[in-house]
Order: sequence, then C-alpha cells, then structure tokens
Amino acid sequence: MALTKVRNQKGFTLLELLVVAAIIAIIAAIAIPSLLNARRAAWQSRAKGTLRSIGSSQLAYQGTNNNKFYGTFIALKDDMYIAEGYTLGNMIENYSMTWTATSPYSDRNYSGLGGIANNTFTVIAYPRDTRAGFLNTFCVTEDQVVRVFIEPSDGGPAPFASIYHWEPIL
Repeated sequence: MALTKVRNQKGFTLLELLVVAAIIAIIAAIAIPSLLNARRAAWQSRAKGTLRSIGSSQLAYQGTNNNKFYGTFIALKDDMYIAEGYTLGNMIENYSMTWTATSPYSDRNYSGLGGIANNTFTVIAYPRDTRAGFLNTFCVTEDQVVRVFIEPSDGGPAPFASIYHWEPIL
C-alpha cells in the first residue's frame, strides 16, 4: 500500500497572491493606455464626422432658401437639419462648438463685397479637456474642408486667432 501525502490547503499563499497581483498590474499597465488612446481617437473621429455633417447640412439649407445664405445653429435647428435636444455644448462628446454664419444681408461691410461673396460659415469644435495634445481642435467652413488646428511651436495664438495654423484633413 502506497502512502500519499495529502496537503491540507485552505487558500493561497502570500507569494501566490503577490504573483497574481503583479500579473494583473502588468496587464493593466499595458491595456489602459491603449484603451484611452482608442477612446480619444473615437471622440476625434466623431468630431470630424459631425463637422462634415454640419457642412452638408449647410449646403442643404443654402439650397432650400431663396436668399442662398448659410444658416445659424438656431436656423438649422428650426428647419430640422439638427435634431431636437442638441446644443453647441452637447452635440459632440467631450467637445463644445462655436458657430458663425455671415450672410450678404447681415454684414454688408465684410471684405467690401456685396452679394453672395460674403456668404460664409465657420463651425469650430474645441475640446473641453484642455490638456495639451489630448484632443485636437477641428473646424469646417463653406469650402467643406474639415481642418485640424496645429499648435504653434512658439506657444503663439489661440485657435481662433489665425487661420494659418489650420491644416486640412485628407
């Protein structure tokens, strides 16, 4: 008859628990930054997509009104180009927006030209989280090009100060 040694074990040893905790910590250290980068990319993708949709809505609005001007946020919302319940602060997750539309009839002094040449709009989506490099600032204008704001290397002006720091997104 062979005798076997039976070990009476009611739980894990401290060493086993520390090994498991270390493995979990290593996996978390690898996974969490990847998940955050994926979320950041998704937020930015939604911002760009929403701005493209706004540009298309502006073209549709311009095509349906007799004066051929672009609409303000309220005008597009009133004509149901923008769904009920949206505001400039909640239309894009983690972003707020500014919206300007200049029609030939509201600003005759704009660049000295009269008529349709003054018909412009600019919509800027800027991140609520102001950490440098965390989320990008985007805009769309009447040329239907979505642009990203490139921070000046000299720590220069805010995104609203100069169009020269806006790069088209291809």
